[in-house]
Formats: sequence, structure tokens, C-alpha cells
Amino acid sequence: MAAARDILGDLLREFYQAFGMPEEGPPPGCDVTAMLGGNGVAEAELLILRTALSDGVARRQFRACRDIIEDLATRLTGEELLRELCGIPVPQNGFEQLSSGVFWFALASSLDSRRGDPPVTPLDQIVRLPVPLKIQMMIHGSLVLRLYVALVYMREGVLNDLIRESSKAGGRCSAQVSKLLNSDYVRRIRNALSHGSFSAGIAGLVFRDDHGVIAATPGFLNWLCTWLMLIQLQGLAASARKPHVA
Repeated sequence: MAAARDILGDLLREFYQAFGMPEEGPPPGCDVTAMLGGNGVAEAELLILRTALSDGVARRQFRACRDIIEDLATRLTGEELLRELCGIPVPQNGFEQLSSGVFWFALASSLDSRRGDPPVTPLDQIVRLPVPLKIQMMIHGSLVLRLYVALVYMREGVLNDLIRESSKAGGRCSAQVSKLLNSDYVRRIRNALSHGSFSAGIAGLVFRDDHGVIAATPGFLNWLCTWLMLIQLQGLAASARKPHVA
């Protein structure tokens, strides 16, 4: 008798290949359906994966976003952005706002601390959850909070003003940062966080806005957050290096 097809595993591998990072997702030969046994996933989860894979617009938006990040990954490892931002005046309260955002972002990052020990949560004495579920919830929670701080709280503040003015002044790295923050894929995540909805899914986080649904993998979102953090840190460093203006 022929072995049953691993429908979920095949969908996940295809999804991670299209929207994820290298080595992310179940490896070839791993039978995800068999691993879940009688605890399979809801048809709604399968529908989200199939919808994402058939959404040509979301695929193009994701590829465009990834291309911008790959360019910034080279630029942000140096001081190109820092030099550009140092030439832009900072409002009087700019340093305080930037430092608050950076601190909150770092605090949210610390929630995702996988160092081999079982994760500890404030509710451990009240609710007992399986360790894999707790890890998944901490990863997703950390990502949601980091994305909210970077894309919603700091989006309309001092950092955004600095990047916009630096881009107008000819800063090439600033222009790429602005392009990333205003890219369709990032904008849809921001819209979902601010006035849409989002939820955890089997493949990562699912964001819903006026244009539909996009699903994003934890690996990609963590990669995005890494560069968002560097952008914030260089903005903070720039504001600390020069006089403030009223």
C-alpha cells in the first residue's frame, strides 16, 4: 500500500521556500502530518497556506521587500546611515523619543530568549502549557511587540522625520530605509498591526488588512527586525552626536 501523502508538510516546505529564510521550516523527508497524528490542523490553516502560495501580488511584494533588506544588510553594517543622519537637525525631544523606542524594542527582543532552558512566563503558576507551545507563543509575542514599536510607534516619530529629511538631502542609505518602511509588504504588516488584525498560524504570523491576508514566517520577521533595530540604533547614535534644535 502506498504511503499517505504528507499534505501539510509539503505545503509548509513550499511556503517556507517562497516566503521564509534558508533552512527554515520542516526538512525534506520530515512527515509533518504523521508527527501531528490525530492532532491535525484546521482546514483554515491549510487554506491560509494555499492562498499565500497562489497570491502573485503578495509574492512580488515579498520579493521586493527582501531585495531592499539584502541591500540594507550590507549598508547598515557600516556607518553610512549614521553619517547621513548626523547631518540632519534633531528636535529637542528627539533623543528621549528615540531612546524610549530603542529600549522598548530591546525589551521585546529579550522575550525571545531560547538558551536551552525551559521558557519562564509570568503565568506559569496559573496556566500550565506544553513547552513547545510556550516557545512558539514567546517567539510570536516578541515579534509582534518589536514590529509594533518599529513600524507603528516609531513610524510617525523623530526617526521617520530624520530618515525622510536625510533622503531628501541625497542620503542613499536613508533613501533605501525609507523605501523599506514604505514597501507594500511592510506597509501591509503595519496596517494590520495598527488598524487591521493579526494572529498566530502554523507557519508564523498572519496579518489581515484591507487588501487581504499575508502570512509571514518567524525567520523572515526576525531578519526584518534585526535591520529595523540597527536603523533605530543608528538614529539614536546620530541624535546623541549633535546639538538639538527647538
